[in-house]
Amino acid sequence: MPKVQFEEMFPWEVTPALAQAPVCFLPLGVLEWHGEHNAVGLNGIKAHAVGVAAARQSGGVVVPALWWGADEREDLPDGTYLTGGIETGERYHVPGSMFWVRPETFRALLLDIYVAMWRRGVRLIVVAGHWSPRVYLPTVRASGAAFQDGHPETGWLLVTDQELVPDLPYPMEHAAGGETSLLIAIRPDLVDVSMTFETDRSLARHYASAPEHLARRRDRPGGYIGLFTGADDGTNDPETSASAERGRLLLDAIAARLAGRVRSALSALDDGAPVLD
Repeated sequence: MPKVQFEEMFPWEVTPALAQAPVCFLPLGVLEWHGEHNAVGLNGIKAHAVGVAAARQSGGVVVPALWWGADEREDLPDGTYLTGGIETGERYHVPGSMFWVRPETFRALLLDIYVAMWRRGVRLIVVAGHWSPRVYLPTVRASGAAFQDGHPETGWLLVTDQELVPDLPYPMEHAAGGETSLLIAIRPDLVDVSMTFETDRSLARHYASAPEHLARRRDRPGGYIGLFTGADDGTNDPETSASAERGRLLLDAIAARLAGRVRSALSALDDGAPVLD
């Protein structure tokens, strides 16, 4: 398999790799609760694995995931805050979320990363990962537009894993059957579906003073905390629908289609067409 992980490459491997395919994949993910059964780094781990699998088909290199990002934020009277849709909705009873930076910090960081890539001859920058639609993705898109204004010769492409496979069993979800299956296929040691309801065991003390929270759980289909299954009929519940087979199917299809998008984008750049998605 061709070596594509930038941090593992020797200097004399980087130059020919980028000369052959001047593409850099930037996996975007956050450190966030993804149910009680998945590691909190699911987003970045997933995005990095997709980038590696795609780069092995299209060429290019993959840099380490960027784990920090902006999202919606609710400031609380005690000086703390809630961030992201899951933490805000669950009122803090989701241990593990730790990623928030100011939108202006996130945008500036992304722009500096793009320029660092451009400086090394990258012609196409591909970013993917966390799907939060309110602040996170708009900030990423704004950074891409700003970068392209100054570097129109360098393509910038935002692709999320979920949008590439609308025909496969991967609805718009959070920590349910699709994402859990992908993590099983990538890092089975970071998934334990038997822990899906760990709220009733090791996390019980976090919920002891929040009877209204537990009542919400009882009223929900499946009773899952901090999950959005994307299907009301139970067909995407992590306990019953997540599997390594499903994960491999999704990973292979996502990577192949992303590689195709990259090849098409490079061809467009060769023809002088701008690439901004």
